[in-house]
Amino acid sequence: MAAAGLLATGALWATAPKAGPDQTLLPPKTPYTKGAYFAYSQPWGAERSGLTNWWSPLATSMGIDTTHFPDNTTAHWRWPPFAPRNGPGVWSYQAVMHGNYDGGETETPIPPRRVHDVHTYTQDFAWTIDEAHGSANVLTEFYLRSSPTDSESKLLEVGWLLHTPEHSRKYFEAARKVGTYTDPQGRTWDVRIDAKYCMFAPQQQSDIPKGTIDMRAALAWLQQTGLITGNEWLWGVALGAEAISGTGQVSIQHWSVKRV
Repeated sequence: MAAAGLLATGALWATAPKAGPDQTLLPPKTPYTKGAYFAYSQPWGAERSGLTNWWSPLATSMGIDTTHFPDNTTAHWRWPPFAPRNGPGVWSYQAVMHGNYDGGETETPIPPRRVHDVHTYTQDFAWTIDEAHGSANVLTEFYLRSSPTDSESKLLEVGWLLHTPEHSRKYFEAARKVGTYTDPQGRTWDVRIDAKYCMFAPQQQSDIPKGTIDMRAALAWLQQTGLITGNEWLWGVALGAEAISGTGQVSIQHWSVKRV
């Protein structure tokens, strides 16, 4: 039985992902943009290891529906059956983005704005995950920066874990506790920080496959804790999969962002 399982996993790992109906396959590190949205697959964890760097150009891809983008986007991954040893322990981040999340310019520019000048910052989302032969978390996040022009001027990474497998949960729980936050939708989040990475995870340890996140309300709470000042610059936000091991895919059925 174990040998059969290994053979089945190996066959899946060796089979290249295919684009779904109405999708175009986007290779890793290949940008796609439409309007205010952007897609990119970054195998950053694998590129830090000489043993896996050679595989990184083949390990991930994204299925893009050019008509409905960013809706109907699929992130595929094929990594070794174990997690890398790089802090959070992820091989790659494959995501859709709104605005300039991390250096990628969108077709329709979304200029950076200071936190205290933003009145509304929300996202609506719906996703599903297939990780029968692998593992990944589902993460939406943005960076706060000290500059409106320098993408490397990162002060703080702020993320919400919408699907938190055991590997990611261990990393999260090892970080320093900031507090407990209740959002406008009534959900309660544990908030922790590791160096410059501030993470929100559902206190109930359950998935949040669809809904709304009021990011502006969370920023106001972080300002109350003293973690931020409100003078930081907001650039863009992303939603995607951080692949941990094996093979799998996340399908982003819907995603929309509003910033005023």
